Amino acid sequence: MAEVLRSFDEPIRDDSGEYHARVVGRMATDGMWEGWLEFVPLEGRSADALVSAIESRQPAHEHLEYWASGLSVVYAEGALQRARRPTRVRTHVIETPASDAPAPRIRPTPRPVGTEPILDPFEVGSHSLDILAQELHALGRARLLNIIAAYEMNPSGDDLRKVPDAELIAMIVASVEAALIEPPK
Repeated sequence: MAEVLRSFDEPIRDDSGEYHARVVGRMATDGMWEGWLEFVPLEGRSADALVSAIESRQPAHEHLEYWASGLSVVYAEGALQRARRPTRVRTHVIETPASDAPAPRIRPTPRPVGTEPILDPFEVGSHSLDILAQELHALGRARLLNIIAAYEMNPSGDDLRKVPDAELIAMIVASVEAALIEPPK
């Protein structure tokens, strides 16, 4: 608990007014004694007091009392200025992560219908891309997803559950057309 070690008899002045100054000390958590100054406005409330940062650290209580007894009015005026304009230090803010684990590397594409697709889009598309598109329109959503998964037509692993059927068909046709234009090496 902090205690007043000394009070100055004469007021400490600066451009903003006059203050009653006192030296305050306490034992720190590391066992050392630390001292600072408080400045209470003569025409104001003690709640408006200015408090300096730690001005001294001493190994024993009597050493802190000795330090406090030797302070001059000039020192107190300097401490008042330091209390008004504390030193600002930029520090690195330690950031905290937004997640506890990484995202999965692979998002599985469901194969809702059997393991073998109902048609080979490359075989049909090699004859006609228009016929391929017509046959794909006749299939249900589950079979379209099965074809995309079986022939690895979703290399980025996008979630296709909400993609409209027309876009799934366009994806299949575009994959077949790209393979026809650039034959495998």
